[in-house]
Amino acid sequence: MTFKQGFYEFKQLMSLMKPHRKWYFTGLVGNSLTNASITILLSFVVHYLLNFAVNGDVQELYRAVYLVSGTFLALSLISPLCSYMYKRCVKLAIADVRMKLFGHMIKLSYEKAEKHHSGNLVSRMTNDVQTLEQAYTIHIRSIILETSLFLGSLVILMVLDWRFGIMAVVLGLASAWINAHFAKKMRHMSEELQGRMSRFTERLSDLLSGLQMVKLFGLRTKVGGLCNNASEDIKRISIRQGRHMGLQDMCNFVIEFITLGGVLVAGLILVAQKQMELGVLGQIVQLQTGISTVFLELGAAVSLLQNSLAGLARIREILSESKEEEQFPAAKQKGSQAVDSDHTIEQVPAALELRDVTFGYQPDRPTLRRLNLVVPEGQVTAIVGPSGGGKSTVMKLLLGFYPPDEGVLRIRGRMAEEFRLDEVRDLMAYVPQEATLFHGTVADNIRFGSPDATDDEIKAAAKTAYASGFIAELPEGYDTIVGERGANLSGGQRQRIAIARALLKNAPILLLDEATSALDAESEYEVQQGLNELMKDRTTLVIAHRLSTIERADTICVLADGELKEQGTHEQLLAEGGHYAELYELQFRKHFEEQTA
Repeated sequence: MTFKQGFYEFKQLMSLMKPHRKWYFTGLVGNSLTNASITILLSFVVHYLLNFAVNGDVQELYRAVYLVSGTFLALSLISPLCSYMYKRCVKLAIADVRMKLFGHMIKLSYEKAEKHHSGNLVSRMTNDVQTLEQAYTIHIRSIILETSLFLGSLVILMVLDWRFGIMAVVLGLASAWINAHFAKKMRHMSEELQGRMSRFTERLSDLLSGLQMVKLFGLRTKVGGLCNNASEDIKRISIRQGRHMGLQDMCNFVIEFITLGGVLVAGLILVAQKQMELGVLGQIVQLQTGISTVFLELGAAVSLLQNSLAGLARIREILSESKEEEQFPAAKQKGSQAVDSDHTIEQVPAALELRDVTFGYQPDRPTLRRLNLVVPEGQVTAIVGPSGGGKSTVMKLLLGFYPPDEGVLRIRGRMAEEFRLDEVRDLMAYVPQEATLFHGTVADNIRFGSPDATDDEIKAAAKTAYASGFIAELPEGYDTIVGERGANLSGGQRQRIAIARALLKNAPILLLDEATSALDAESEYEVQQGLNELMKDRTTLVIAHRLSTIERADTICVLADGELKEQGTHEQLLAEGGHYAELYELQFRKHFEEQTA
């Protein structure tokens, strides 16, 4: 790592401390200087005591006692104050970093967020932030402390005997060169270690979230093996890192041993020749020991700082990711803006309209191809078709998760990009195939639809969603904890809470993404009753897997290979004998076989 690069990274590190930088450095430097002064002042104590032992001069003893007493009194007042000052600033800064990182994560665009494993993001929020805190509290303090101790000791050595001062400088430069050599390797290993720890968090997150499947399918060996492999990678890199730190400490120890041995031999010769007092030699040895320790501690601090800088790089990588724009994303290329009446069943104002929309998650593989779709105001429009045909992608475009590659998207007659993203999402209530519940009470999860809703409004929404019956049977009723991702509830119960949440939001446009496809017949019936209530007096776009649930839809659109193949009512499409009729016959035959089996 070059000096320029190191200075740049240090500036980045300090930029996160900016609001508290003044008091942080005041406390840090004050604490470092007071601790460094202890070693230096002790060298004078050794000097006075040895002179007293050799010459019997009581004044030397008094000087030592006064110096120790004064030092203790001063440091007992200054050191705790400075320590509290800089540590408080660190806690405040780290809290700011966590909030900034968290705030940025939740504002990441959907496209960017999908590229990161949740465990990876958790690792950056925990492991990387923790290593960053160690930089502020331990590593930077060690560097300032050891540098202060070296400079102070060197000045006094020069005053006592310039020859020993020059020896300390030469050996110090040798130690600095060795530590710089090891620091470069440590940085590379630290980055690799942080990445492996992130991978381990990902594996562990997968294991815990899929624990039920792991047990049911006997995957403990396979999935556990992935965690073990990630753990072994961490162990391997940590051992390699420890080996390099051990080699670094060994080199510094050899320099320390040679230095101390040289000082003792040379000093004793000078004392024997009456060219130096024994007290002066004792002080030089004390200072030289401190200088040698400086290089051991300084080398370790610089090496460990690489861990924190690697964590900083990973944090800044997330902070540099683009946020979701406030405005609804416009298509990359505009298509025709004219409404083609051939695609409209009734001349009713369109609540949602996709015109010549093309989109692909990968540039060379379009998921939607020049799609034309109109959802009339106040009507129920259903989308059916085979898996991978682009049904859920339509929902993602309408919710603003992705911009179309080409074409026009209108909402209530206006170009979508004329809206702010939050305005569009306020107009829509979304019920997915698998309801997302948060750890908390039933009431909390329903209230997410309208944070200011009263308890009576929550109960009314639950009743309309056919959820009040099972909620009343729960141990704590509306105050029952649903568990992580609603683990304490059945699939049908989770869906009815999601429907109650959507009811409470009271949005004019409803998006249903296969909301009953994962349920059994009994749960589907109960959930469907709730959906029927939710769909009243609303514009509804529903993706359906079971065609029996959308027979009464005003318009049914058959989407396959990203294209609109057919469009009409249930009776019209059956009469045409096309894709829809084939899908309906296939499901009817399958249902009949299941009933007669």
